[in-house]
Amino acid sequence: MSKDPEKSPRPKRRHKTSPQKIRLGRFLFVLNAFLWLGYGVYLYYDMAALNGNTTSADIVVLFVLLNAAMLFLSGARLGASAQWSYFLAVAVPLFNALLSLFNIEDLFFLASFSLDLLILWLVVPLRRQYFPKS
Repeated sequence: MSKDPEKSPRPKRRHKTSPQKIRLGRFLFVLNAFLWLGYGVYLYYDMAALNGNTTSADIVVLFVLLNAAMLFLSGARLGASAQWSYFLAVAVPLFNALLSLFNIEDLFFLASFSLDLLILWLVVPLRRQYFPKS
């Protein structure tokens, strides 16, 4: 019995991702979160301490800290088996990149935008791990 290579079934690909990609993704999420934390401290100092604009500073820094917390949570949940972890890991940097795009001429937002694109480049192929049948 000769095996015809055209008629033999193709071997199934494993839907396993390398742990190095997940570790790198987590590192980039945490790095981006720390950048946003540092930006929040700077922003509060600039708005509240130097300019005396405490109410506006409180509101703006609240959103910056919420962004940093969501980035950190996304990084912590990356690689978990729950499908919502994948959606969170894609939605947070996508939303962050879109918001950073509005102020791209600032060096901080350019760095954050670049990190968000790099995170998305790493996270989107992980879809096979979370949704093996699609």
